[in-house]
Amino acid sequence: MKTLTLLAFIVLSGTALSAQDQSPIPKISQQISSYFSYHPREKVFIMTDKGHYKPGETIWFSAFVTNANNQILPIENRELYVKLYDKKGTPVLQDIFRLNTGSTPGDLFLPEDLPEDTYFLAAYTSAHISPEEISCTPLKIDPTYSNQYVAETSAKDSIFLSGQKNEIRVILHDISGEIQKNTRLRYQLTNGTEIVEKGKLKTDANGRITIPITIPNKTNGEPFICELTDTREEWKHEVFLPTDLDPVIIKFYPEGGNLTTGIPTKIGFTAFNKWGLPVEIEGSILNQEGKPITTVKTFTKGLGLFAVTNDEQQKYKLVLSGKTGQNQSFELPAPNLNGLALSLVKTDSEYLLTNLIFADKQKHAIALTVTQGSNLYWAGDMEIDAVGRIKIPSENLPQGINLLSVFTKEGNLLAERIIYHDKNQKLKIEIVPGKTSLQPDESMNVKVRLTDEDNLPVSGNIVVAVTDKFRKGTDRQEIDEYLLIGSELETPFSLISGALKGKISNSALMDVFLIANRVKGFDWGKIRRFNPDAPDFNAGNNRISGFVTDKNENKINKAKVSLVNNKTMQLHTTTTNAEGFFSFPNLNTINAEDFTAKATDSEGKHELKVVLSKNFEGQISVFITENVKKYTLLNIDQVADENYFRNNGELFPRAPKLIKNNTIAIDNQRKMLSTSTNIMDVIKTIKPYKIMSNQIVFYGSENSLNYQGGALLVLDGQQLGTDISSIQSLSPTEIDHINISTNPMDIQRYTGLNSVGVIEIFLKSAKLNEPIVKNETHTSQYDGIYRIPNVFPTEPVKQKRDTRTTLLWIPEQKVDESGLFEFNITAGKVLSDFEIEVQGLSGNDRIGKGKVSFKVMR
Repeated sequence: MKTLTLLAFIVLSGTALSAQDQSPIPKISQQISSYFSYHPREKVFIMTDKGHYKPGETIWFSAFVTNANNQILPIENRELYVKLYDKKGTPVLQDIFRLNTGSTPGDLFLPEDLPEDTYFLAAYTSAHISPEEISCTPLKIDPTYSNQYVAETSAKDSIFLSGQKNEIRVILHDISGEIQKNTRLRYQLTNGTEIVEKGKLKTDANGRITIPITIPNKTNGEPFICELTDTREEWKHEVFLPTDLDPVIIKFYPEGGNLTTGIPTKIGFTAFNKWGLPVEIEGSILNQEGKPITTVKTFTKGLGLFAVTNDEQQKYKLVLSGKTGQNQSFELPAPNLNGLALSLVKTDSEYLLTNLIFADKQKHAIALTVTQGSNLYWAGDMEIDAVGRIKIPSENLPQGINLLSVFTKEGNLLAERIIYHDKNQKLKIEIVPGKTSLQPDESMNVKVRLTDEDNLPVSGNIVVAVTDKFRKGTDRQEIDEYLLIGSELETPFSLISGALKGKISNSALMDVFLIANRVKGFDWGKIRRFNPDAPDFNAGNNRISGFVTDKNENKINKAKVSLVNNKTMQLHTTTTNAEGFFSFPNLNTINAEDFTAKATDSEGKHELKVVLSKNFEGQISVFITENVKKYTLLNIDQVADENYFRNNGELFPRAPKLIKNNTIAIDNQRKMLSTSTNIMDVIKTIKPYKIMSNQIVFYGSENSLNYQGGALLVLDGQQLGTDISSIQSLSPTEIDHINISTNPMDIQRYTGLNSVGVIEIFLKSAKLNEPIVKNETHTSQYDGIYRIPNVFPTEPVKQKRDTRTTLLWIPEQKVDESGLFEFNITAGKVLSDFEIEVQGLSGNDRIGKGKVSFKVMR
């Protein structure tokens, strides 16, 4: 642990503690050290060569693993687990890479038949115990066909009011941007699985259509989506419609952690819809009598601040009056009669200026600490005579997120406040290309120079990517924002990074963001209670656990949780803690599917929502499925520049004809399976059939009068033949989903002798097979459990068809004390703007990035 610095500080209306009073600081210091020695916090930063891929390409990536203080971990021969998940939370690709000196290059080959969608690249180490701590990067995988449509949509009114008419205006292009006139489209408005309305329209001579939409007066809690398709249903585009019925989740964060009676308190808040998208809200704070106390409005989407003074310990609530979340209400935290109000007045390169006010107007002995990650950087003891203004020297505080905490003399937490300390320490990366443009197959030299904030050369570890800007993607993580801010806080920095536009230091908006947040993976309650000898702390991730929330997603303290074994009917009970979490240490998640959980409030009157955690890999899958909707709701198609499309025809093949499966949506299937008693009825609902010779024959698929064949039955990949007796004993409740197809290509995956169809049944208990890469030319080598990373090819496989959109990838480059590094780039056949991107860390713990562009043109 870093050396603890005890510094004098200036106090108004306060005095230093007397010598005989015992300071809690040594114990706090020892406990934080002990806790993080058992639970080391590690952060993974993943940089990929680009954000937009085609099936059949390789995802090239580099990973840095740092400790909680953003220092590269000198770890050797440790596992980095890397998985590519689809939006259902299923890993489609996965490998384990060996970390050396806290970093590793890596690659994942994308199968040629990988469906178009948004996927999630997750990376974590054995030190991670929560999905919120892992690195998770969204990646777009899309073949970008030349004849696919691109829909540019806008609404007449940004919020769709229930019961009122609105319009969606559509301009239809192809991928090159060419207007698609006189084109027939279908549309349907859905609310979850419910179809609200549908119709057909045709674009005019300018490629435009106007879709009239009326949102109904009620919702089932799912988003309203307008789905556009062509008449052959070979193309689909979904438009999310924000409505006044959308469930809104608002979380309140009093500055310092307390709403203290009789003292004006700033309260930061976040506002998201149910699916994780930030929203703009407005409303009023009302007291118990319904009298307005103050008005509330977001500063930027998802973030706001207001101030209140609660003199009578009343229960206040926020009632929304704007178009978003209209009439929804949210209770504020209860006021603390004898609490401490902490407010940050100013922070700069010299001091943190803080006000402390005790509600009881009495003298108190306190201790203050400033921490980052697992380290305590500053601490001091003092007495406050009801009110104190404190100047804390900031010279020795580290760059980035710090936590100021106040304790009683017994070591109990009174208040805490997140601070962003900007020491202007950064790794500056200067990139100097030899030319501003290249012709195909032409090369140039590029020079890179690493310096610190004083322009002095430094050594470092960097990653270099040279990529077509069209494939770069817009949601890419940048190393400085991620390690210094994004990885530190529970509410993502992406919420306001656009609003800040890079102005982080001493920004008023940044200060609101810090008030309305919590430090990730840091909990004084857990640290202070930590006992390495207690069984609860030695339990692994496999115990059955979870959390309880109310209808507004607020976690509930002292909720009563009942867990019933569905096989033995044995009952287990427990109570949630202050954070709404519960645990059954003696019950393992290996058999979690055998249990049913219910929860009520402390009085047993109201039923609450239980979220049951699975093992760590299962938790990641759940985390992805719960957080993926915000990416699918923001589905924005990308139009290629007309010149880019014309110059790079080989990048845009025509879309193959779509063969539509007979299977209905999996979510609808699961609802049927959960209520049906007979698997044969479920299959008939999916695709009607008749029984011939104890076989399933779909209508229209008869192929013989005397020797009629039946549909092939497949259970979890195992062929059962065509006799229905092999599946009639299956209970629908045991089945996850069913695929039915009469497509010859699907049938031939199992046999070439069947022309009727195939029925694939997948059980809930089925173990997922390892993904198979369907490309004989792509091979991967292993050293035991570790994937050996492939080397990025410096030359294209086919010189005459060099359609690479990544020209160069250097996943780990050590730069010596001179700070200088050079490399060469050779242009391919793709004519476009290319970006040289360099990110990395210096030998003296600086973090930085650099970018510069050049053209490839004839």
